[in-house]
Amino acid sequence: MSSTNPVHSSTNLFRRLSWQSSVSISIRIADGEPGAGIGVDKYFIQAPRYSYLPLLIPEIRENLVEIALDEKQLEETDEKDWWFEEEPDEEPGGFTGQGACRWHWPIDLISLHSYISRPRSPPSSSASSSSSSSIPIAEPRQLKLLLHLSKPPTDRLLMPNSIENCKTRWLNETKEADFARWRNTNKVTSLRKGDLDNGWDGIVQDDYDLYLRMASRVLPLPIAPPSNNVTSPQPSRPPSTDPSGSSVKPESAYSTRGIPIKLYLPDNAPVIQEVIPPIGTDGKPTTLLSVLRQHLHLLFPSRPQDPYTLAFPIAQGILIPEHSEVAWLAACMCGADGWLRIGICLRAT
Repeated sequence: MSSTNPVHSSTNLFRRLSWQSSVSISIRIADGEPGAGIGVDKYFIQAPRYSYLPLLIPEIRENLVEIALDEKQLEETDEKDWWFEEEPDEEPGGFTGQGACRWHWPIDLISLHSYISRPRSPPSSSASSSSSSSIPIAEPRQLKLLLHLSKPPTDRLLMPNSIENCKTRWLNETKEADFARWRNTNKVTSLRKGDLDNGWDGIVQDDYDLYLRMASRVLPLPIAPPSNNVTSPQPSRPPSTDPSGSSVKPESAYSTRGIPIKLYLPDNAPVIQEVIPPIGTDGKPTTLLSVLRQHLHLLFPSRPQDPYTLAFPIAQGILIPEHSEVAWLAACMCGADGWLRIGICLRAT
């Protein structure tokens, strides 16, 4: 969506950059399954972060299963019985992995669970640490999955392998994110069916502009609060997103009642989902570090030195700076369902 408004254009830039990111996946047919161990039982794919595993099955079938299996084995296999499992990490020191991959989880969430499954060193920086403009970047990493062709663990998958189930789950998550923002789902439920279809079709077709026809009607913009409420000398959001106006508009992410954010911990710990206001009681924008210190104070203690001494946050495959404002993050780096998902990775010693 093109616009001369600096807020619209800069927000669209960051959203497009997040949309265009992908996850490198290696898929191997699990041991004991037909076609395993014959030399052509592995396939590599660069999957969009916002996609879902059921959407990848046609490509996986054509480029892996149909090559590894003979005609009789192909006739005996049914896609409805297929399921994926994260390949176990044989290195010591890791936590319990996610095991069977949920069909209704976006690729980004599956990758996030895999990344935080063991302590790691924080991602390196693309610039000198002495530079105030250095941008943290994550190290390239491959998500390794095993493809099983039979006996799906329905108790762990929670729902069948179905694109329609993924669409229903996506819509429900979109409504839940809308409720977290406004304490109602009016923005989503008031959309026409064609707008909602555009949102899902954009995910299926990996078409950002098509998806934006729906998202632009639901996602608020990171319009900054009045400058007299912000005393920090350095803005924690990119300067290009600051609007020329001085008042918070109704569509601003800073005027919502809450931020749709979920914090994920390793070892399959429960997801942390709390009511996080975009503006603190001191009138300043809520930063990610303040959220982490409030809800995970043992991992992010109040101290003057490096706040990421024990653990660090990852979202969309990158390290998030501690002074990032959660309202800006939720507006520019949320998933296709509107949720800002942040993984907490323990720091390797």
